[in-house]
Amino acid sequence: MSFLNKKRWMIPILLLIFPAVLWLALVRHLVSFFFRALKPKNYPPVLRTPEESFIGLDKLGYDFSANYAELCGGNLHLPRVHYVDEGPKDSDKVILCIHGEPTWSFVYRFMIKELAASGYRVIALDFIGFGKSDKYSSPDMYTHELHVHTLHLFIQHLNLNNITLVVHDWGGPVGLSVVRKIPERIASLCILNTVLPCRDDTVFKHVINLIHFVSWSAAIFVFQTHIPLSAVFRGYGTIDYDTVSGYTAPFPNYKYKAGVARWPQLIPMLPWGNKRIIEDMRETKRFLRKWSKPVLMMFSDNGISGGGASKELFKSLFPRGKDIVINGGGYLLQEFKGEELAQNLISFLRSEH
Repeated sequence: MSFLNKKRWMIPILLLIFPAVLWLALVRHLVSFFFRALKPKNYPPVLRTPEESFIGLDKLGYDFSANYAELCGGNLHLPRVHYVDEGPKDSDKVILCIHGEPTWSFVYRFMIKELAASGYRVIALDFIGFGKSDKYSSPDMYTHELHVHTLHLFIQHLNLNNITLVVHDWGGPVGLSVVRKIPERIASLCILNTVLPCRDDTVFKHVINLIHFVSWSAAIFVFQTHIPLSAVFRGYGTIDYDTVSGYTAPFPNYKYKAGVARWPQLIPMLPWGNKRIIEDMRETKRFLRKWSKPVLMMFSDNGISGGGASKELFKSLFPRGKDIVINGGGYLLQEFKGEELAQNLISFLRSEH
């Protein structure tokens, strides 16, 4: 009660949310009953998307050679991960691109071509559960720590240094947490339409992000691994059918969507979020306030996580960082403004080094 006494303004909001949650719970129960009737009782704990699912992506600009890594650290042995590795392998200028939810390295294809053509080694990782990386079939296997360990071990596995880390969407909380762990390997940051949520920031300042988060979480809550991703991507902007098929290629059916279904639960956008993840975000934020290396921020002027409170947070963390507004980029700004983003990043890196 002491929490509500201090936050009386939240009572009307909670009174609106409570019946909505009850309604969603009922719908989920009915939907779950239907889907359980269709589900086979057993399937492998780790799945690999068939190669035929990715046929034709070269016509959409994703014509890169596939690279794979088996990551191990102590007693931890992870499923196989996929990554794109373009440009000169001996280059001392490494750009590492980190995707968000529910995308994969496909989203960076236009940026990769531009950056590699300018002499940079460009790497784009697919997190476990996404893209061409292996996928746990159970949502319970996915944690914030899993994604953080995957990225950390991946950087160590390739022995990457002098990295320009590019983060987008929910790849931001993961990627920036890893920066805190290995700052000596990171030369600069490029921040694209992302968030760094914790209780220190009143979530209701992030109204647009909150609306999207609650809507997306509600859809996941109801549909779980049966979330209709094609409809989701069509909602992000004017994307043709073939391109939507490229984004959904890693998920030929519901069995492959456990990572997609789980990630929204790992982002503490609400005050009662996971305490362990919230503390990790707090520590990351405290660390970044002392960051003195180059930072480029490119947020859209429209769309989810574009501008507003999210952008202002990063501007406060990086007061000396360069801020470029991407007009009309929307949520998937790499899709619609990939070449522009790449050219801005190239100019920035040349001016800083």
